[in-house]
Amino acid sequence: MRIPFDLIAAVLLAASVTVHAEDLGVYGSTYEIKERDAIDSFKEAAAKKLANGGKEQMIEGAKDRYLDSLANVKTPDGIHAAKANQIRHVDLSETVKETIKDTNGFVIVAAGTKINPLALGGLSKKLFFIDAKEDWQIDLVRRRSKPEDKIILLGGSIFVAGEKLNRKVYLDVPGLHKRMDIRVLPSIASQDGALLKVEEVKQ
Repeated sequence: MRIPFDLIAAVLLAASVTVHAEDLGVYGSTYEIKERDAIDSFKEAAAKKLANGGKEQMIEGAKDRYLDSLANVKTPDGIHAAKANQIRHVDLSETVKETIKDTNGFVIVAAGTKINPLALGGLSKKLFFIDAKEDWQIDLVRRRSKPEDKIILLGGSIFVAGEKLNRKVYLDVPGLHKRMDIRVLPSIASQDGALLKVEEVKQ
């Protein structure tokens, strides 16, 4: 039976810790540590702040920062306004790097398998990636979107966009715009067979 390298490394590490844990004795004079533990100091300061009404202030501060982030969504680095009307096709397929097994050790997906998420479930609606600071992009959504389509905000205020469109507006799921290769705003993503169609719209 072949022993995994990780197991061997773990055993060696444990052995080295045990060997070096012996008592080496005391050399020279010893003194009592006068400095307070940094963690204890932090805990005491935090406790005092909470006892003096700091908890409510901390909660209010966190809430204010969160609301401000929703009202001022920063456009991701590298994303800019569309300079031309064009359509690109993106292959969302990915190759599984490591074999995926269930709890019983049976292979679910073998390493090297190519998976296309559009072939598994499909994309039944369009995704509008917009910058809500631009009124013309809001108008584009009004003109071209259907009720079932999703509006993804990559800039501006989610509150203003929702009010102007009178519908739900969503924040970008971390990594979604990169996964769909969204490079400019506005972009409209939809399924075209086994590929993702990305339409870039110039003002």
